[in-house]
Amino acid sequence: MKCVICSSQDIKKKYVDEEIRVKNDVVMVNINTLVCGGCGERYYDRNTMKTLEEIKDKLSHKTIKLDVIGSVLRFPDNAGNAAVS
Repeated sequence: MKCVICSSQDIKKKYVDEEIRVKNDVVMVNINTLVCGGCGERYYDRNTMKTLEEIKDKLSHKTIKLDVIGSVLRFPDNAGNAAVS
């Protein structure tokens, strides 16, 4: 197999974190898929895509339980505080 982006033939199966966004939430899903060693392009098979779509559907309907591993905090730049640059 040859990468469609960079033409590298260094494509191997490996575990990656796929990011799914639903409104303000970000969910990391660890999947095993083909990844190009040259540019990082990911190649998903039909079953993986189906699984990711099912997870996204369950997230949007709040029918899945997730493990919280951290949090994201936002500086309130619109609350009269000085913006940080």
